[in-house]
Amino acid sequence: MPHGTKLENCGNMKTNTPPSSPDPHLDGDREEVIDIGDIEEVIELDDDTNLEEVAERLVGAGGGEEDESMEDGEAADVTDMAAVVFSKHKGSVFSCSVSSSGNLAATGGEDDLAYVWDANTGNVVFTCTGHKDSVTWVDFSQDGSLLATGDMSGFIQVWKISTSSKIWEFEIGDLSWLTWHHASHVLLVGTADGEMWMWLIPQGNARTFPSYGVASQCGALLPDGKRSVAGYEDGSVRVFDLKTGQLVQHFKDGQANTASIASIAVHKDNTLILAGSFNGTAKLYNANSGKLVGTLNCEITPNSEEDNEADHTVEAVSFCPLTPNIAATATLAGYVTFWDISSQVSRHVIAQGCGSSRLVWHPSEPILFSAGLNGAIHSYDAQSGEPLAKYTGHKDSILALSVTKDGSALVTASDDGTARVFKFL
Repeated sequence: MPHGTKLENCGNMKTNTPPSSPDPHLDGDREEVIDIGDIEEVIELDDDTNLEEVAERLVGAGGGEEDESMEDGEAADVTDMAAVVFSKHKGSVFSCSVSSSGNLAATGGEDDLAYVWDANTGNVVFTCTGHKDSVTWVDFSQDGSLLATGDMSGFIQVWKISTSSKIWEFEIGDLSWLTWHHASHVLLVGTADGEMWMWLIPQGNARTFPSYGVASQCGALLPDGKRSVAGYEDGSVRVFDLKTGQLVQHFKDGQANTASIASIAVHKDNTLILAGSFNGTAKLYNANSGKLVGTLNCEITPNSEEDNEADHTVEAVSFCPLTPNIAATATLAGYVTFWDISSQVSRHVIAQGCGSSRLVWHPSEPILFSAGLNGAIHSYDAQSGEPLAKYTGHKDSILALSVTKDGSALVTASDDGTARVFKFL
C-alpha cells in the first residue's frame, strides 16, 4: 500500500439511521423476579505473550500507520487487507460480535436482519429474522452458546447457536444498549425512556429498574457481576445493585456532566467508572464512595477555524485491562488520548486524523484498537503511545468492532454495508 499524508478529519458519525419507532406496548410478567446472588465473578488474565512479538505481528498484518484509506470523506483506492468479507446485508451494518471460540461472527444491519456466519469462510450459518427495525445490537453470551439481537424499536430476540433457533423474545421501548452478564445467561438492556431491564435467559425471569425520565444512553456491568452502571441524557450516571434492583450511587448536579453521556467504561478493580460526554470531557467516578474523582478534558485546542467546528464528543472510553493505571478516550474530532488515571494527566495524545466509533483492547497485551470513521482500524501501543498498524478495506465508517479472545482477529461492521474479518500474521 502506498504511503499517504495525514488523514483529514472525517467529521461526525453518520446519522442516516432510520428514525426510532414509537414505544411498543410492554409485554411480560414484571412480578417474576430474578435472583442472581450466586453469580460468580469471572476474571481473565493472560500474561504469557510478549508485547514486541504481538506488535510485530500487528505491523506485519497492518502495513504501518502512515497509509491512507479515505480522503475528504470520499472512498479512495483502498487496499483490502481483510481475510473475509461478509456482504449479505443490504444497507449499513451497525453491530458485530464474535463468539468465544472465534469461529462465528454475528452482525446486525439496516435491513432489519441479523446473521450468524462462519468467521473463517463468510458462509451464513443462519439468519435471524423477525425484527421490526434496524438491528443495532448483536452480542454473543460469554460461553458463545447464545446470541442476543436487538433492534431500534426495542424488539429483542435470543438465539441458541447449537440449534440455530430462537428460544426467547421480548419487546420494550426504543433500545439504547444491550450486554450479557459475564458469568451467566443474564441479559441487561437500557432504553430511550430511561428504563433498565434484566432477564434470566431462557426462563425469562425479569427485573426492572426504575426510569428517571431521561434516556439511558449507555451502560455496563461492573466486574464483580453484582452491580451495573448507566449513563443518561441529562449527564448523570447511576449505579444499581442487580440483586435488589436498588439505586446505590447517583452522580448528579455538580458531579454530573453538563451534556449527555455518550460512552461508559468500568475498571477491573470494581471501583472506577469513566463516563465520556458530548461536551468533550470524561469524568472519573468512584462507584463505592459515590465521589467524583476527576474530569478529563479530551477537547484538543483548535489550530484553525475549521477545528473550532469539530465535534469533540467523547464517543469511546476504556480502561486498559492489563495496565491498570491507563485509560483511553477517543473523540469524533479525531483524537485518541491515553491517560494516567492516578494523576489524571494525558500520557499521549494521538491525532488519528479521523474520529473513532469504538475502542477495544487486545486481550493479552496493552494494545488498543480504534474503529475509525475513515474506514480503517488503527492500533496503538498504550505504553508508548506509538501507532502500530492500520487495517484497511472498508469504504465508509466503521461502526462496530470486536476482537477474538485469543487476539488473533478483529471483526468489523461498517456503513459501507459489509462486515470484515482482519487476521494477524
